[in-house]
Amino acid sequence: MSTKVNNPVARAPILQKGGAHVKSKSSQRTQVKNDLKRAVNEWKMDKNGI
Repeated sequence: MSTKVNNPVARAPILQKGGAHVKSKSSQRTQVKNDLKRAVNEWKMDKNGI
């Protein structure tokens, strides 16, 4: 009896790290900073009546 040989490429550990596409932590921090700057500028514009 011979056993079927599994495809070693399909079982490679590097291929098991897939998953949902998520933004990186640095990208999330940059987005938060930009949102804060935008909110501050809007607040300043409203406060000055411009």
